Amino acid sequence: LARIIRVFAVAGTLFLFFNCFGRRAKAEGPPDIHTVAANRLSVEQWNENNRKDFMDLGILMKGEIPGYLFTNLKIHDILIENMEIMEENLDNVERLQQDMNSIMESLQESDGDSLQSLMDGETSYEQEIGSILSDIRDAQAEYEKGKKGLRQGLKMDRRRIIFIRDQTHSWKKEFHHLRYERAGLQQAVERFNGSLNEAIFTDNHSKKEILELSSKLEKYRNELGQIELFIAESERIAWEETGTWVCIRPMLTFQEGELRRGVPLACEQKYEQGLRDY
Repeated sequence: LARIIRVFAVAGTLFLFFNCFGRRAKAEGPPDIHTVAANRLSVEQWNENNRKDFMDLGILMKGEIPGYLFTNLKIHDILIENMEIMEENLDNVERLQQDMNSIMESLQESDGDSLQSLMDGETSYEQEIGSILSDIRDAQAEYEKGKKGLRQGLKMDRRRIIFIRDQTHSWKKEFHHLRYERAGLQQAVERFNGSLNEAIFTDNHSKKEILELSSKLEKYRNELGQIELFIAESERIAWEETGTWVCIRPMLTFQEGELRRGVPLACEQKYEQGLRDY
């Protein structure tokens, strides 16, 4: 029995060793200081935004979770579990961010002048920062899983949770390809406008129709610009409407004796209309 225990202990130790070694070896380090600076700024912004989101989420859930204790224990437990997952990984990202800042301070104070310099005779700054960035990405992914868990839990009660930044980011992403298509048509539109301008001076019989068409094209151009401006400012607009970074809306409502789609936010309605018009 003692021999079996020793075998398992050795096997476990070897597993942990190779697992940690493999993880560190696979972690791709940043190629230069500028990339590190960009990564640090990205992590800092992520942490700042999600701290604000989680603060508003905590206020929201403080009023939601207790009610499910008596109406639906399964949803209650799902919400608590995923709130804990999010909080834990938010703290992990902040801790890892501090570790990376400490390492960069150490690099600046050391005799070495590059990321390839060794920290402790074995590990370079590049390797250590790469490992930390890998851990940060893992923690961020777990945080997103927690958000997904909240969505699934509330969906069981026909409710949807809206993270304003996520929602507006998806709008901007969806609009990106439409703007790209519009940009591709810009030269054709300019040529067409040029032809219209020439026709005004050469075709007196159709001058009125040409001016009307030109006016209509300008109207469409302005409307497209207004839609693009709304998308660009959608995060601010949605926050001003809700007064929070996280909110809950019913997926269904009971109206006039029948179930109907829940009333969306005003900014959601404006987005859907803008998408159709665009």
